[in-house]
Amino acid sequence: MLYLPRIKSAQNGFSLIEVMVVVVIIGLLAVIAIPTFLLAQEQSYASRIANDLRTFSAEFEIYRMQYGVWPEDCQQGEVPSELSKELQKFGQPAITKDTWDWENHAVGVVAGISLYGKNGEESVMIRVDEIIDDGQLSTGRFIENGERYTWIMDW
Repeated sequence: MLYLPRIKSAQNGFSLIEVMVVVVIIGLLAVIAIPTFLLAQEQSYASRIANDLRTFSAEFEIYRMQYGVWPEDCQQGEVPSELSKELQKFGQPAITKDTWDWENHAVGVVAGISLYGKNGEESVMIRVDEIIDDGQLSTGRFIENGERYTWIMDW
């Protein structure tokens, strides 16, 4: 058997064109994936806020049915003392870093739950409105109200 030596090629790596093609493909995939990820994140934030509003609203309604009145108004980020056991999460910032606030005869409503601070994107709040109300922050029960977004429980 005749042994022929291998001829080593001068090219042991990738050419510049091949690397550039791979970079362009990765870039295109990122351009497609990032907006989809951001939209999913926005929807997740909106769902969490809407669920928190439903939970808080139910606890306030239960209190009203038991005692015939709404809990007393309190400062932003504070849990009404009557509901401190049931609403521990109410005293923590929302996922948007906004502060929860119980409104009793304040900001133009008899009773409501506000997210104070407007740290979150307005698009997230519009999605919240689409989930629990009419999709318009200027009408319905979930409204933009100055420096806050308010879920109106009683007019």
